[in-house]
Amino acid sequence: MSQRTLKTGLQQATCTLVAECLVRALQYLSTADSQIRAEAHAWPSGKTLRLEVPGAGGFTVTGTPWGFKKLDKETPGDVTIRFKSPSDAFRVFTGQMGVAQAYAQHKFVLRGDMALAMPFVRCVDITEGYLFPDLLAKRLLKRLPEKEVSTARVYGSILLGGR
Repeated sequence: MSQRTLKTGLQQATCTLVAECLVRALQYLSTADSQIRAEAHAWPSGKTLRLEVPGAGGFTVTGTPWGFKKLDKETPGDVTIRFKSPSDAFRVFTGQMGVAQAYAQHKFVLRGDMALAMPFVRCVDITEGYLFPDLLAKRLLKRLPEKEVSTARVYGSILLGGR
């Protein structure tokens, strides 16, 4: 196995793990954080958003009055955010680059209604504020969110499956 193939494989594995942690954190925070709960509650009924990373696991979610719900991985998205490469997703998922910067540098493709993607991106920004240490979050986000629950509870929900 070449060094490049190994690097890509490690990036894909990391992206799969981070995507699962992200969706679990979103599920928990959509019940525990009022801003994310409001975004999930306002989500148009039946609409889905899919996040994809080439060669890695992604996820599909929908908003409900009870929070974000993860759907079967084969469920198509009404809106799809697809990273162009595992290395692009890796940089975003590991806090080396913010979502806004990745968008500005065309590191991912957005298919579907951008108006549906924006609430999701706002929720991801808030979630990053919980998951990343303040020093890193300040570098990635325009402003740090007001935390309504402890970061330890968010990490606990990730370890216990999302809710």
